[in-house]
Amino acid sequence: MAKINLIRIDSRLIHGQVITKWVKVAHANRIIIVDDTLANDKFMSDVYAMAAPKGVSVEILTIEKALNEWEKNKLGDGTVLLLFKDVATCYELFKRGFPMEQVQIGGLASAPGRVTVLRAVSFDKQDVEQLKEMEEKGAKVVLHIIPEESKVEFKEAIKKFKF
Repeated sequence: MAKINLIRIDSRLIHGQVITKWVKVAHANRIIIVDDTLANDKFMSDVYAMAAPKGVSVEILTIEKALNEWEKNKLGDGTVLLLFKDVATCYELFKRGFPMEQVQIGGLASAPGRVTVLRAVSFDKQDVEQLKEMEEKGAKVVLHIIPEESKVEFKEAIKKFKF
């Protein structure tokens, strides 16, 4: 059974902060990205695999494959940093029974219809509804951009905004 030390939503997926900071904080020797589109794009999958630090393997799974691997052998061996590029994919995996005690929001880019609630983190109405439901069902949600900064509780981050 793999040890999942960090579940992170970050629209940039594998980038400088993940490579230099979060992999070390999580003591991860595996990065698993769950994303249906990316899992079916061999070229981009290879690009992300090459971006990982030495000694850290990268696997890119569809939601269905992640669920199957969890049910089959709890994602195998090693220490895992589980990555999602959006709330919807994380929510879908959670809703379908994948256990998540804590979910860290690292960076979600701004775009039309989204509200920036913290530097580098923006949500739309659907994100907020899905994250609220996850919290109601037992997953703690925190915003934590870099390890050197303090975590911000999800409920605190959104309380002054109307979604």
